[in-house]
Amino acid sequence: MDKIKGLAWSNLEETGYVIMENKKSLRGVSGSLDYYETDTSKSPLKIDNAKSEFGALFNINSPYQVTYEYCSGTSSDDYLNSISLSAKDTFFCQETYDLHNHHFHEAAPHFHNYFEIMMILSGTVVQRIENKSYLYTAGDCCLLNRNLRHYENFLTESRVIFIGLSVDYVKKLFMYFQNAAFNEEKAFLDSELYSFVMADIDNDKGAFKKEYLDFIPTVQEQEKIGVKMRDIAEDMILTLLFPSFGAALKMDSLMCGFLGALSSPSNYHHTRVTLDYGGDFLLFMRIGRLLEECNGRITRAELEKRLNYSGHHINHIVNKYSGMCLYDYAMTFCLKRAAKDFADTGDSIGDIIARLGFTNRTHFYHMFRQMYGVTPKQMRARQKKD
Repeated sequence: MDKIKGLAWSNLEETGYVIMENKKSLRGVSGSLDYYETDTSKSPLKIDNAKSEFGALFNINSPYQVTYEYCSGTSSDDYLNSISLSAKDTFFCQETYDLHNHHFHEAAPHFHNYFEIMMILSGTVVQRIENKSYLYTAGDCCLLNRNLRHYENFLTESRVIFIGLSVDYVKKLFMYFQNAAFNEEKAFLDSELYSFVMADIDNDKGAFKKEYLDFIPTVQEQEKIGVKMRDIAEDMILTLLFPSFGAALKMDSLMCGFLGALSSPSNYHHTRVTLDYGGDFLLFMRIGRLLEECNGRITRAELEKRLNYSGHHINHIVNKYSGMCLYDYAMTFCLKRAAKDFADTGDSIGDIIARLGFTNRTHFYHMFRQMYGVTPKQMRARQKKD
């Protein structure tokens, strides 16, 4: 079989399944028009208390599972297809968009007894976590701890991957990293992802927190890491659909590669968010991450495109948490970088100013003195004296 192209992942005819982006009848797959009504005995996921007003509990019955969801749009004629794969089972579900949208607004959110990573391949998805909503666009990822109830909905035609990992399987992978032969592998143990997951595992010992880990691709690696993560996810799906000798070891390798790439600060900005923080605070943190990466030199239009919010709203959020307009807040990152370069490099003051995009040297000196109380030359002299 040829490698599945792009993001479509449609028409896996050789398996006897016709999945994802068509409405043809399905052969050889258990499924239903309503996931909450169907018999999930052949699914990698089991649902307890599906009609609970507090929230259904999703259980995983294998070390890992991969779910691919495709939403064709948001009209009454549109639909949602979902296929869940594990080493044991394959399960397909199709429902109308109207039914899914009804569940989003009327049904209680669900939670897991396993770790779930959501990765947006394309489109725009809203994640309702407890009673707050958060917006995710292509390239973004999210990892919820097991104490949070949530539900996803689609605002556009979208493609999403969900990777579920049992607690025992996570412990097994983490044990590998702890005993890894290469020091480069052990760097994972210092990551925010490792810390977050271990904190959740410790919840079993009596602690209790409601928080999640937010990932947005760095500006520099956005396109490259997007392709890499899609390739890994695609390889997982193909391995689960067409297993051969060594498939289990290959899945372990792919999972390690996925977690390693996701944990790298050069690939993603990581923000740990507790339930006490609202969606506005997360947006403010995302703005700050991007401004920091670009030394404040990212345009309002670029932020609009990357964050999928209007420039007016972005400016409002920045002002809410910093008391400054977007331009002034961005300049603080630019000036902090200038101060760092004055202290840490031997580059001329003029070269540093030019490198940061300033054409008016007098304007830069005015802002720098306003922020630090000294001129660049005085700061550099003070650093040498110290």
